[in-house]
Amino acid sequence: MKIKILKSADRGQMKHDEFEGRTLFSNGMASNILPQSFGALYVFNDDILYPKSHLGMHPHKNVEIVTVMISCTESHRDTLGAHEEYHAGNVQLISSGEGLYHEGGNVSETDNARHLQIWVAPRELNLTPSVKVLNASQIAENTVSKLLVSPDGDGDSLKIQQDVWMYQMHIKKDQAYTYSLHKDHNGVLIYVLHGGVLINGVEVQKEDTALITESDVLEISAQVDSSEIFLIETVL
Repeated sequence: MKIKILKSADRGQMKHDEFEGRTLFSNGMASNILPQSFGALYVFNDDILYPKSHLGMHPHKNVEIVTVMISCTESHRDTLGAHEEYHAGNVQLISSGEGLYHEGGNVSETDNARHLQIWVAPRELNLTPSVKVLNASQIAENTVSKLLVSPDGDGDSLKIQQDVWMYQMHIKKDQAYTYSLHKDHNGVLIYVLHGGVLINGVEVQKEDTALITESDVLEISAQVDSSEIFLIETVL
């Protein structure tokens, strides 16, 4: 196994009038630490949207955008006709394909909203755009591993146009979880949202990121009870 740990303090910082974010990838910034991409992944941001913030209509084309709501409520409106609000636990997948516009923001007047946003390069260009949502009520409770996104839409997961699988995992202390990769030679990104874990014996702390290659099986155990991670397997 090869593993690179990106510490929380090493992530890129973005701050605007409407939001602030911390990024795992360089996103055009000059950096000797942040990678440009990891397989098909090239954006992974942990964003805070300020109260009453609003991001106006803007375009996307030929990118798969996954947004995982962590806290509060955000609005969404797009040129495909969707006009919705997303709450903590909801997951949205925008397959922008040949192009769409969307806008949204934090609907609260007092509280920050937080989400993870991941951008994935699709395997095919200029497909018909779509927007899909996985509600928290559709995600099985009391399970260690919850599949959010997959190439085939397995279970109730959102179907993405790439060989990428995204999981949300809650791991209890001293109860190891074994993750077997779907395909040989894929890579795995693990982001620790809460707590801390050991991955094949390597320590990864809160808001640190592990980029893993050359391993088909991962043994993951929690150092802190109820540790929460996001695991993404991607074609390299």
